[in-house]
Parts: sequence; structure tokens; C-alpha cells
Amino acid sequence: MSDDHGRAVEEWLQDLPLLVARLEQVHLPEGTVLDHSPESLAAVERALVDQPGGADEDFARAAAAYVGEVLMGACGGRWGWEGEAVVLPDPALGLAPLRVGPLVHLALASGSGRVFTEERLRLLTAVATIRATDPDWAPHKEPSPLDPLGPQPDDPALATWLRERRAAFPAWADDLPGGRSTFDFSLTSLDALEREVRLRHAVATDPFLTGAVWYLGQVVCRHSDSEWLHWPVDPTAEPGSHHHPDNPWSGIPFTHQPLRRDGLAFNPSAELHNLVRFGDGYHLRNVVPAART
Repeated sequence: MSDDHGRAVEEWLQDLPLLVARLEQVHLPEGTVLDHSPESLAAVERALVDQPGGADEDFARAAAAYVGEVLMGACGGRWGWEGEAVVLPDPALGLAPLRVGPLVHLALASGSGRVFTEERLRLLTAVATIRATDPDWAPHKEPSPLDPLGPQPDDPALATWLRERRAAFPAWADDLPGGRSTFDFSLTSLDALEREVRLRHAVATDPFLTGAVWYLGQVVCRHSDSEWLHWPVDPTAEPGSHHHPDNPWSGIPFTHQPLRRDGLAFNPSAELHNLVRFGDGYHLRNVVPAART
């Protein structure tokens, strides 16, 4: 894989939780459950087809991210890049890369509501062909940010960082308009945080931004069944490991929803960067993972 393709895949993996959060909270009907089931594939396709005036590019891209992850549950493999994000099924299946973007557009053009379901059945048939002669074989899926993380070991560096950030919070908040009465860890306080981030154009070493990363993560933890997590970078880790240097989630504090199969990881630092990256139409309240209902 070329360096450019590798960076493109890393950016795509980093964006996956954001894309699926937007799919659930912005584009899908209320109550749609994204549990990686066949039923959820059909629900996403119905929502795409039923969108008045057709699905916009943001909806289509978010759907492609989720559909690709669900299909990998059938065929294993990993994300790759061929000018766009593609699913690379487990090599043992001998299948061509699956272009999920065009698959979404095929679903829109077809209007049948069965394109995603039939693609999943095609992949399962390929798996069944191998299992007919090797019943113990199963496709291998490389980890992605949407996979359930399961129990995670305590990390001393994260514990120290959280303790320091909690201690620094009163002075951090009191230095901002409204102080602690505004920055009260409510979802509505994220609007004030947005304003400050956009005004300050803070850099990574700015104490304000460090506090903002912690504050945003704490709001997510309080409202979205989430916990903080940190995977220290290990240069000796195997490729695909959480701790490998190429994993875009290693070496940063982030939050995850450990008790949910459809739980999402959330990178506060990246989301604050996205306020600048995506402009005034981008809002933190729209990308905070949903809480359990």
C-alpha cells in the first residue's frame, strides 16, 4: 500500500465513528437501531430510498461506512483504498474489493430495498463454500474503531492525565465567558465550547485546547454511556494491534461505549479540529454518540 493510500485509510478509519454517529442522529428515522444486524442493513437502505429528493452526499457517505462494517461482519477483511474506501474481504475468499460507495448509489438507483441484503447473502455464500470443506474456518476481520472493545486494562498514563485535567478544570472554566455556570457539562454547553474553539484557533499545545479536549470527552461520558480509553503506542506491536503506531486511535485519550455492541468511539481532539475543518455548519451536539434508550 502506498503512503498516500495508507494515509487515506487512516483518515477513513478515524472518520468512521463520526460518520456512523451522523447516520444515526442526523439521517435516519428516530428509533433506528444500528446493531450490525441484517435488519439494520434493510433499515438503512429504506431510509436512503425514502429520502425526499434523494440522499445527499453526506448521507450516502455515512451509509457506506456503516454498510461496509456490517458486510465485513460476513466476509471479514479490512478497509482499503482505491480512490475511495473499499472493503477488502478475507483473502481466502478470493473476492474482489467491494466498493461500498457505488453499492449505496446502486441501492438508490434500484429502489428495491434489497441491494444491501443481497450483497450480504452473496458474501455469506462465499464463506459457506469454504466452510463446506473446512467447517472450522471463519473469515478474519481486522479491528476497526466500530468493533466492540470489550474489557480494557487500566492505563496509568490515562489516569494521570484525567486527574490533572479534573484539577485544572475550575481555572480553565473560570477563564471563559460564563465560567463554570456555562460550562456545566450539559449538552447545551457544547455550543459555548464551539464558539470558543472557533474564536481562539487554538493549537495543540494551547492549554485551552487541552482543557477543551477533556471537557468535551467528559460531556460525552456523562451523556453517552461512555468511558475514557487510551492505548499507548508500542513500536513493537503487531500490525492491526490497538497499540500499533499506524493505528490512528493509539496514543490519544478518547471515549468509547464499552457496554454496547453498536457502541461508538469518540475522539474529542479530532472533533474539535473538525469544527475548523468542516466550517460553521458542523456542530458538536450532532456528533456526540447517542446514549442507551
